[in-house]
Amino acid sequence: MSEIKNPNRRQFLSSSSQVLAGIAMGVGLSSCADDDSPAVSTNSIETNETAPEGQVTQYFEFRVAPPVNSKVVELINTQAQALLSQNGFLSLSLKQMVGESTMVKNLPASYKGLLGNAHQEAIANQSLPFFYSLFVRFEDYAALQAANFGDWFIDNVVPELYVYQPNVGKTDLAFHYYTGVYQTVLCGDRSTVYSDAADISQFLRSQTDSPDKGYTTVANHVAIEDAQLPEFERRIAPLLNVAQNTYRPADASDGIGEAGSASNTTYKKAVTTEILRNAFAQDGERDYLMHGVWESVWDHENSHLDIRFMQASMPVGALVIKGPVEPFYQTRVQVNQV
Repeated sequence: MSEIKNPNRRQFLSSSSQVLAGIAMGVGLSSCADDDSPAVSTNSIETNETAPEGQVTQYFEFRVAPPVNSKVVELINTQAQALLSQNGFLSLSLKQMVGESTMVKNLPASYKGLLGNAHQEAIANQSLPFFYSLFVRFEDYAALQAANFGDWFIDNVVPELYVYQPNVGKTDLAFHYYTGVYQTVLCGDRSTVYSDAADISQFLRSQTDSPDKGYTTVANHVAIEDAQLPEFERRIAPLLNVAQNTYRPADASDGIGEAGSASNTTYKKAVTTEILRNAFAQDGERDYLMHGVWESVWDHENSHLDIRFMQASMPVGALVIKGPVEPFYQTRVQVNQV
């Protein structure tokens, strides 16, 4: 398997969010659709770069037309089971985009949750394809390479990444996809925040957002200037602590809070949080994923109305040069190495 690093992450996500109505079934066209074969947004490690240390996540984003959606999900689920016998494999999570946060944009509170299920509704309306994020976790970069999951993805999933048209079927219009390698900087759950390597490994092999729980995953995508990496990571540690430990009402006796809704401002603290760093800089920029799991969309949206969160996020946001883009996801496949 060829070694990889990340390209212009924002460009891929931005163009993916601008897919024209109808592309799910081939009614419209998009700048992200090729006329030949799927193209991957990634490139090779330069000779002067070293492999990332510690736990790594091979991360994918891709779109799937409705007629082959079940097939693709089953392919990934089957391969996830096969990975359980792979040395160094920690977990796999396939997450379907269902909507997008409005509160991350600091819009008025009256807009909260407005797009929470918008993407899922567009799929039902056949105006957008399925959009997935796939997290494949490994103990280290050598284990990632040995697993050859990227090659498996190319051989099995990529051939399905095409637009379909009513009464025609599969067309020659291909969906592009993205893949890159990320590192977990910090993570936490409702009991504590983890930075030790052994604790991070245990966290990554014990993902809690199984499909049956119906939790909402939030992935906040941002980019910074790579030169600001040390300062950015100094600032995100306090933010993760706040994000993992705040709730409303602040005096809730259970230390978790009360469920949020459209009509209140209470919320339960995040189930888990994680900061993932792009393992490689690209054109002087560095991408991050702020990955959180919440019991509901409303818990997340209401958390952004909490002054404690606002104050903690300002120093971090000041260094962001691209984003934030914050989709909501529902987990469709999860396999942990227990």
